[in-house]
Amino acid sequence: MDNIKKILIIRTGAIGDVVHSTNLYRSIKKFYPSIKIHYMTSELVKPLLISDPDLEKIITINPKFSLFSAYTKELANILKQEYYDLVINLHPSFKVRGLIFLSDIKKQLIYKKNFKVHAVTNFWQTGLKVFPDMKEEKELTLHLPKEAVEIAKERLKNLPRPLIAINAGGVMSKRQGRTYPVDKWVELGNKIQEKYNGTIILNGAKEDKEILSPLNNIKNSINFIGELSLVDSCAVISLCNLMISGDSGPLHIASALKVKSIGLYGSMPVNRTGCYSSGVNIVSEKYCVPCNRRKCKYLKNSGKIYAPCMEEIQTDTVLNTVIDFLKT
Repeated sequence: MDNIKKILIIRTGAIGDVVHSTNLYRSIKKFYPSIKIHYMTSELVKPLLISDPDLEKIITINPKFSLFSAYTKELANILKQEYYDLVINLHPSFKVRGLIFLSDIKKQLIYKKNFKVHAVTNFWQTGLKVFPDMKEEKELTLHLPKEAVEIAKERLKNLPRPLIAINAGGVMSKRQGRTYPVDKWVELGNKIQEKYNGTIILNGAKEDKEILSPLNNIKNSINFIGELSLVDSCAVISLCNLMISGDSGPLHIASALKVKSIGLYGSMPVNRTGCYSSGVNIVSEKYCVPCNRRKCKYLKNSGKIYAPCMEEIQTDTVLNTVIDFLKT
């Protein structure tokens, strides 16, 4: 271990994947505190990591980069000047491997997907060949900028509690079987309000804003869909009493922020992407679950946008879980 003093971790792509990778460097830093850790990710995800005390530097990369472009050559030169002893490649595409080759980083650990374990554990296991003594952290942790949390407190002050976040985004995602029908969100939100008369915080992607407009019919709801930056949205989530969401980045962010979380699952395997900590998973009982397919065979040529596995999750089932969860 004495010969490894500085490492680079690479993960671009989905927000949830980056959140799931945090346990890897958290574990390394805990058992080998003198090692300097840099992290390479997209500009979108950078704000989630910029305040992390376990990371010395965040390097951004355009996920759509071309391997033989001037941009790649310049980025490779930047990496060369850092003199890394090791790169942990959690995004082992051909392009990223090529970038590492051009950067003259001699030692590389490559992530291999294993659907038999949770993604958090899978990322963590990647480092074991070089860091055999490290132990896996039991919970995810995110560190948000203090100023973002203060702004969120101002946004949410004087609102009736409990504050319950609903993340209904990702409706038009390429991966089907992750999103709950908007009419059921409205039904669920109003049932929660009948019980608690608190405040529903609506969260979602900007591209879904129009299709999610019926959510405004939820009593005493605050609509932040497409209105906040990623870090500001995370800060709002951090102050909520509960998050309810399909398998998504915001669900895993909530878990990492120690916010009680309820995940609604259809096509996605819970043992792989379920709530890692501070959460409960509600799984569809449809026989084909989890199929882990991008496209649902039942939606083909149907004109529908919600997979049957998500349609069948009953709002009363979710409500009863909310009640049980908020008792504790």
